[in-house]
Amino acid sequence: MKKHFLMIFVTVLVAMISIATFNPILGLLARNLGFTEIQTGSLVTITGLLWIIGSFLWEKWARTKRKRVMVIAISGYLSTLATFAYLADHAQGVSVNPTSLYWQLFVLRAVGGFFFGAIPTMAQGYLMEWTTAQNRASGMALLGGANGLGFVLGPALGAALTSVGFTAPMYVSAALLVIVAIWFGITIPAKQEKWEKPAGGKLSAMDSRIRLYVGIGLLLSTVMIILQVACGIYIQDQLSLSATDAAKMIGIGLSVAGVIVVVVQLLIGRFLKWPPARLLRIGLTSLFAAFTLFLFVPASYISVFILFGIGIGCTLPGYITAASLAVQPNEQSTVASYTAAAQGVGSFVGPLSGTFLYSLHLSIPYVVCAVLLLGFGLRVFAMRRAGQTVGVS
Repeated sequence: MKKHFLMIFVTVLVAMISIATFNPILGLLARNLGFTEIQTGSLVTITGLLWIIGSFLWEKWARTKRKRVMVIAISGYLSTLATFAYLADHAQGVSVNPTSLYWQLFVLRAVGGFFFGAIPTMAQGYLMEWTTAQNRASGMALLGGANGLGFVLGPALGAALTSVGFTAPMYVSAALLVIVAIWFGITIPAKQEKWEKPAGGKLSAMDSRIRLYVGIGLLLSTVMIILQVACGIYIQDQLSLSATDAAKMIGIGLSVAGVIVVVVQLLIGRFLKWPPARLLRIGLTSLFAAFTLFLFVPASYISVFILFGIGIGCTLPGYITAASLAVQPNEQSTVASYTAAAQGVGSFVGPLSGTFLYSLHLSIPYVVCAVLLLGFGLRVFAMRRAGQTVGVS
């Protein structure tokens, strides 16, 4: 069973790396292709939108043949990634119509996002099936570690490979996904393919048992993306740095955050065994402290990213586990689609809201994030005082 958990970790890690590599190279690549800023941003948002839609549809289609669905989804996603890179390379060497090229790449990003939506949903479904109420936090910590590490390694890989070419990170990501698809097909046994079909009424994201946790997941994914897209220019503006110096500082900060996320996940999974209630309280408090410190003392960016790492490392497995424990066994696949879709919503909402709020004032994105985190944190603490449980308190 341990090799199966490792396979899920690697699958999610490589998938998150592949989608995160796109962020640091998109602006430079789009400029070379002659796209406008609106066109450039839409290539990110359409992926997030179809990620959300795909999360729900794949969950419905995967009642049986889960292994086959996962392999098909990985293969479909990597195909769109490689085709996007090929078309972008070809367009830089010949004269093409920018409008026609844009719509071709737009469709590829949409289809890629749809296929990608299956990967986190299937991964969470497997982990929920393989774990019990007592050890589910450990299983979700594994998933959180893959997400957190991919969040850092993706942009780092993208930035590092741009010296080879703007599309090099996409080719590398596609190659890694080929290996993952083959490895997954060999490693995961076919006998664990079936999900129990839900009985009774359909579980809603607004169900009183899970809506708080879905909301926390949406908030977490959104603030992570806002941080990713706006922290570089924020550091540059606040500290009057050159673009190169700001990029170096953010690169160091994101690397520190990624290491902290992985360390926290390992501690939770192997030693601490904390219930989701405690994970959420610590995680939301750390994230609130990070945004507040960033607002008032941006020069302390290392401390800020350490707090981000702790916050992400605790909140991610906390909300997923709490949502899973709040519903019945025959509702696990549906709740998995909701918690996975929250990440897709963040990738759709984050870039738009972050850049818009920053255009109003450089501090507004971080004020909004801090206020929202404070509100959700107070809600979780209030549940404890009222004697309510958060998953397993």
